[in-house]
Amino acid sequence: MPSRPASIRHEALRPATIRSSAVGARHASRACATRLLEVVPALMREIRSEMRRSAPSALSVPSFRALIFAHTCPGASITELAEHLGVTLPTASVAVDKLAARGLLLTARSAGQRRRSLHLSAEGEQLVRHARQHTVRALAARLHRLPAAQLGALAQGLAELANHVADGHARRESNGSEP
Repeated sequence: MPSRPASIRHEALRPATIRSSAVGARHASRACATRLLEVVPALMREIRSEMRRSAPSALSVPSFRALIFAHTCPGASITELAEHLGVTLPTASVAVDKLAARGLLLTARSAGQRRRSLHLSAEGEQLVRHARQHTVRALAARLHRLPAAQLGALAQGLAELANHVADGHARRESNGSEP
């Protein structure tokens, strides 16, 4: 499916077109969901590209993704990492062993447990922090072109979206819908 040019405005998302009726709200939420599905993949490609630019060339993309996962989910298991990377448990285990041998990742076992929890080493933390800082600078340079009012609206919308997503995640976890 061809992507739409960024210059196309989505009428349903303009505040003046969002009506207070249930039909209007349903239409606006559907238009917003459609727009999210169009924008988020492109944004994620940009973020991944910037993160890779700042990663050491000797580090593979899956290894770098494993480090970022350990940064965002400290204490996660190798099984959770395998699910995140979309690889088998043995493949993830080998990646963890290689990252640990390079001094980028630490693993710990709880007493009497087979499960190893993952944590970044100081060097791994520094590598991920550098990549994140680089990516923030690159995205900020792109966002700098927007007028202050649009940046404020975007920041507010992202904060509300983050809260809504977190609330939905918490509800699913409490219902046992997620692993």
